[in-house]
Amino acid sequence: MAVENLVDSFYQLLVSSTELEFKKVKHLQKCEPPTSEKTLDDVTATDDKRTVKAVVDFTEDSEIEFEFVLDPTDEEHLLIQSAYEDNTELNWQYKLVKATGLSRQFKGMVSKLTPNTDDNKKKVRMTGTITITSDPTKVLAE
Repeated sequence: MAVENLVDSFYQLLVSSTELEFKKVKHLQKCEPPTSEKTLDDVTATDDKRTVKAVVDFTEDSEIEFEFVLDPTDEEHLLIQSAYEDNTELNWQYKLVKATGLSRQFKGMVSKLTPNTDDNKKKVRMTGTITITSDPTKVLAE
């Protein structure tokens, strides 16, 4: 089996208050990629001999979890905190460093943001949830 063309899973989360200038969320520890799932409707007729499904033009809200080590002076960390407190929407990019064709851009609200101080041998981590409020689209090549 050839393995030379496999791609590493390094990723970045970028944020912006506009759709123009995205900046990387520094000290990111983990972040799930945005999900992409079709909504299906069961349209099986009473005389069909198998289940028939059809794609519906409807998108369910999805959420992604993330965590970063807090720098209370960092511009992006302050933007995330402010958006959470003000209930405002931000623009996000989830970029796969080596598989750029899988990178996605979307709008979302920070619906959860909690400090995690479970381990006093570690720096303060912020765990959060981004509720996606738009359809994720491919990130255009730079």
